[in-house]
Amino acid sequence: MITRIVDGLILLRAAMIAACLWTAAPASAQWHAEETVLNCRFEAQDRVASISLADTRAIYRYGRPGQKPELTLSSPLAELDYRRQDGAGDTIDEIATFANGDTAYRFAAGFKNGAQPDPSALRPFGLLTVSRAGKALAKLACVPESIERNPDRLLARMRNAGRERTSDGATFPNYPIDPPIRAADAPACKPENNVDSCWSRGVGAARRGDLRGALEHYDMSCDARIGTMGCYEAGKLYLHIRQLRDYARAKERLARTCSGDDSGQGPYACKYLGWMSFTGTGIPRNLDEAFGKLAKACFFHNDAILIDPEGCHFLGRTALELRGRSPRDAARADHLAYIAFAQGCTDNAKTVCDEARALYRREAARSASWIKLCDSDVGEHGQIGTCAELAISAEDYDAAQAARRQLASMFRALSTSSD
Repeated sequence: MITRIVDGLILLRAAMIAACLWTAAPASAQWHAEETVLNCRFEAQDRVASISLADTRAIYRYGRPGQKPELTLSSPLAELDYRRQDGAGDTIDEIATFANGDTAYRFAAGFKNGAQPDPSALRPFGLLTVSRAGKALAKLACVPESIERNPDRLLARMRNAGRERTSDGATFPNYPIDPPIRAADAPACKPENNVDSCWSRGVGAARRGDLRGALEHYDMSCDARIGTMGCYEAGKLYLHIRQLRDYARAKERLARTCSGDDSGQGPYACKYLGWMSFTGTGIPRNLDEAFGKLAKACFFHNDAILIDPEGCHFLGRTALELRGRSPRDAARADHLAYIAFAQGCTDNAKTVCDEARALYRREAARSASWIKLCDSDVGEHGQIGTCAELAISAEDYDAAQAARRQLASMFRALSTSSD
């Protein structure tokens, strides 16, 4: 149970302050035995807050800099309310919540997308939210320049204590958490479980907001050829991050992942390559090349038919742009686009499902010839019996996989036919 470690007078004073002046002071001399994982100063307030680690406990403090904390709360790591929100390279959050009766102190920190002129830059943030009985009382934002953070130390200490999940049930990531080191000073990459040590160091650098350092480690990982995970992460950084952008390197790194056997990342790497060709981003626009890469992302990268539904969206759009001039070419393109959109629907991608259904309704309303062909052929490839039913999302995994195999068979037959 979370215990309060301050005397009753301080607690009463803190509870009576509007919006609650809850938080912990930064590390002072008496806290040297602890490891500080988060510390910041709040905007428009002469107060600081911190989270630190002491043995198997997490400690939260709030108060004036250099003075005795106004509030201190402590929780065993096994019981700490700890959550993670990791986005696709642009959101890296850790959230710890400390309770005192019906009052909760939720401290979140990480990075968000930047603003203009460089939205790809990571912007540090820290936010303390205080609520009582589920009702928010106040929110305090950290001054970005004041944030001192040691990402993943809470995670590492909880893993060492035997904890395996976040408070909302997500399994902890298993990558090693090592002290920061420059790539130039790092040892050679070596296999670690199903990843490699250079990739793990890149993840650590990225979680600290050091994307340039992360890229150096990911490049080392890719060049070591132990796997393709480093290639994938490096390719994304070269493609997306303005200060690191190098389209030629992005294409080379992503191509290695697309052609590899990683069924988790391979389809996404193929999608990025197809998107580059479809949009002409960093390379000449080439719809035929885009079609091939996006078909791999949507259908053919791996035998398990693990897909990137956004790749199916771009594949459908590419097919529609390759409609040709004859009615037969146009009908075939619409047919291919529908099958691609329907494949994305099997992954419960709502926007791609909507595209599939809208295309079908529009074409059915004008009695398009390809719909009759689709209905006559669909049963030869699987259990789904009508063309319209192809764009129905499947909640059951086995049903979804069966639909994917059927759609892949239809797409292959149609795209390779000579008619």
